[in-house]
Amino acid sequence: MKKIALIGTHGTGKTTLAHELVAALKKRDINAEFLGEIARTCPLPINENTSKEAQEWIIYTQYAKELEYINRCDILVCDRSVLDSYAYYMNKCGENKLLEDFVKEKIVDYSFLFRVPINPSYLKEDGIRSVNQSFQKNIDEKVKFILDKLSVNYYTESNADKILEVLLNDRRAI
Repeated sequence: MKKIALIGTHGTGKTTLAHELVAALKKRDINAEFLGEIARTCPLPINENTSKEAQEWIIYTQYAKELEYINRCDILVCDRSVLDSYAYYMNKCGENKLLEDFVKEKIVDYSFLFRVPINPSYLKEDGIRSVNQSFQKNIDEKVKFILDKLSVNYYTESNADKILEVLLNDRRAI
């Protein structure tokens, strides 16, 4: 199974892109599935009111959910990765060597990472995620910091057709 993750701060259109990407792959007879954002199911407070425990729950649940798909599809499109949740953790609690090592080990399991940049028109009240633009920007900066610190290869893209083009032109993807 290949894993593709759309990463970045909340409210950038990752979920919409992920659905578009899965649909486009399925239209090409590729067995693709979608893994939604884990934070939406977290039983603990998230956003600015998050805690160490909440972010650890999200990080480890993300990984566990990804494992559930190993034999279910050829391509799993993830709305986030373990790296994203570590950015929220860092924003609240600072760096954590154990979690950072876990993220560093697991981030290589993704065939492709596409960082979706902030688009101010996408940040809308949905009853779950914060609409605080400063908080959104802080998380975006943390994501970029972690990507650089861990020397992670990624694309920056917010267009599903361009993401699909990258995947179809790379033999590792399909």
